[in-house]
Amino acid sequence: MKKLLVSSIAVVSLLGAAFAFNLPPFFSNHQTQLGNIDTAAAVVAAGWADHVDITVDTDLNTFRFRSNGMPSHGFAEKYLIPNDVGSQPFADNTSDEFTVVDSATFFTKTDIDTTISTLPFYSEKTTQTSLGRIGVALSGAQLFNDYEDKAMSVVAMDDNVIHNHVPFVDECNGHTLVDGTNYHYHGIPVCITEAATTVGEHSVMIGVLEDGFPVYANQGQGGVTITNTDLDDCSGHVDVTPEFPTGIYHYHLTADEAPYMIDCYHGAIETSWFGGK
Repeated sequence: MKKLLVSSIAVVSLLGAAFAFNLPPFFSNHQTQLGNIDTAAAVVAAGWADHVDITVDTDLNTFRFRSNGMPSHGFAEKYLIPNDVGSQPFADNTSDEFTVVDSATFFTKTDIDTTISTLPFYSEKTTQTSLGRIGVALSGAQLFNDYEDKAMSVVAMDDNVIHNHVPFVDECNGHTLVDGTNYHYHGIPVCITEAATTVGEHSVMIGVLEDGFPVYANQGQGGVTITNTDLDDCSGHVDVTPEFPTGIYHYHLTADEAPYMIDCYHGAIETSWFGGK
């Protein structure tokens, strides 16, 4: 059962007791471009899946996200898993260079436990996102950046391949790692947005990045499609949203061309503490 809790008790079990007494700057009471924007109410009100636990700590100005990592929507029945993860780009690989797996037995739960600021601080200095978790989604799954390789040169959405109707990246723009763990999205999680999108209106919040700023799909004001030319280098901008009617810096995922996902943070973040597995 989904839990939405507001607590004045420090949520520190993930990061340890030392963290509670040595908070990094981005958890402090900083100002965004538009003033002090507290995201706690929007986080609590968001449509998190039933298996997601959200605990807001009003003393530390954080929220804790816990999930088993599995998305609340369904999967494709089968997926392509590359036999050689170093053979990227995969789009040129033949069918015998992949193993076909049944998602029902291959996909495994991955416990996600991360603590994120509810007072995100907009920083002029950007920080590149890393491979692994860069944010969390309403479905209980993770957001990864655009890339499939350590050199961050192969864009997953542009490197998708389908053999005999079996995909590498599914119709929700997600898949797991090659060991069946850590289901994640590389693009707009359409299995979330199709249920949450209203024609002619701005997208609703579909997740939160690890720097604390909210994430949206590609509908802006009046339902106008947002493209990369409308956004800064980190795929964000300042505007009003349904959850923040006075405006906030926020990210948009796009569908026109790479970057489809978020490749840098515009919020202050200690990257060594994040990134997933």
